[in-house]
Amino acid sequence: MSSEELRVLHLISRLDDRRAWAAAAAGPGVAGVVLLLHDAVMETRESVAGYVAALGHGQGSSTQVLASARDAQRRGVGDRWRTIDYREMVKLMAEADRVISW
Repeated sequence: MSSEELRVLHLISRLDDRRAWAAAAAGPGVAGVVLLLHDAVMETRESVAGYVAALGHGQGSSTQVLASARDAQRRGVGDRWRTIDYREMVKLMAEADRVISW
């Protein structure tokens, strides 16, 4: 991530929230991170790829997807996503230029 990129953290909490994914798909000059919370941790890599492809970003999207470890554990989704704990969430929020909650 270059120092000139806008660092945006999207907190997505609803499953199949196409509007959130449309906003979260990182474009040029944006270092996007999506943190899946609540029911959104049940998204699959295939569903996310479908949202991104529908937007015309294809495989070129630079958006990183992470999930709440607690929410992933409670919903039994295992290692579907790289998970982070609450302390890491707070660190991501502090480092982001923008935090958008969906």
